[in-house]
Amino acid sequence: MCRTPVIWIGCVLFALAVAACSSDGGAGAGGSGGGGGADGTPDYAAPGPASVGVLTTSVTDSSRTRTLPVEVWYPATSSGTASDVIDFETDTDRRAALSPLLDAAPAQCVATTTNATRDAPATAGEYPVVLYSHCYTCTRWSAHAVMERLASHGFVVVAPDHEGDTLFDRLEESESALNNALVDVREADIRFLLDAVLGGEVLPEGVTADASQVGMLGHSIGSVTAGRVTQNDPRIAAVVGLAAPMENFVIGGVSVESITVPLGLLAATEDNSIEEPGNVLIRLNFSEANTPAYKIEIVDAGHWSVTNIAGLMDEFLPGCGDDIRQTNDEPFTYVSVESANGHTATFVTAFFAGHLLDDAAGLELLRSNPWPTAAPLQVRE
Repeated sequence: MCRTPVIWIGCVLFALAVAACSSDGGAGAGGSGGGGGADGTPDYAAPGPASVGVLTTSVTDSSRTRTLPVEVWYPATSSGTASDVIDFETDTDRRAALSPLLDAAPAQCVATTTNATRDAPATAGEYPVVLYSHCYTCTRWSAHAVMERLASHGFVVVAPDHEGDTLFDRLEESESALNNALVDVREADIRFLLDAVLGGEVLPEGVTADASQVGMLGHSIGSVTAGRVTQNDPRIAAVVGLAAPMENFVIGGVSVESITVPLGLLAATEDNSIEEPGNVLIRLNFSEANTPAYKIEIVDAGHWSVTNIAGLMDEFLPGCGDDIRQTNDEPFTYVSVESANGHTATFVTAFFAGHLLDDAAGLELLRSNPWPTAAPLQVRE
């Protein structure tokens, strides 16, 4: 039953996928506080020791006459006042459009505050960088809880709005068509932004990027974007895709066999956007990927459970509250957004720590067996 035509046409995927394929609270559980063991070993299942700052800026690609709002999360010198979600948007019209959505959204799924301090002074230094590509008609801050976890463990996360393909374009009914041309634009956005980051732009004062430690993260069509960038840009050293197959039969032109860096994939078992055929393709991507490859499946999660916008509008409801199972049409309740975000943040942070920093604790966590039954992890090395 194709009920959510936001990312993929599930019925088309089903036919193509069939043709192609003729204990909770454990290692992956989310948490709070801590950030390390008594011996100083990092604990990626909890926020890290660093305070987190966040800033909003922009970059302009004059060759394409294209300006992109950009969000940056980074380690800060000290904690301060938590920022409001509305403050991600500095444009008056966008704030006015976002405010009623936040007011009406279910509080258990859509937070109105974050754990980062806006414009906090940064802890000076050279850092690994993770670039984030958002879902179709979403925002650069869609998964701010995951970004905060990364920054608290010493990463800088940089995320653009793919203009023409944002929440605000959807609200204005002016969104770009979902096709290969859109992925072309998104790839160019990310590669231009990476040029800017490595050239010292957009980062807070005192912060520089380590060009040898660049990761790529994407959600939904952002997962396809992440795959496309990684297969074409040798500066990307590790990549994770959330809730969509990088290689698929519909869009993107990605081949997982062309991705030669460590690869992570996440599937939401009740993803009513890409539906079960999309999850079949995620599993196929995992089985065909070069090693090392990792796949986590979050049980009873929906397409937007791994973000902070599940339920922000009707199109983003899969992932919040009650729904019908895609596999047997029975009623069920999605796993809490807090839990899904916790598992996602743990997986993503351990993955990039392990494969950008060669951190033993990150690699050990990825290889630990078993992960919780709520978020089983498979590894191919």
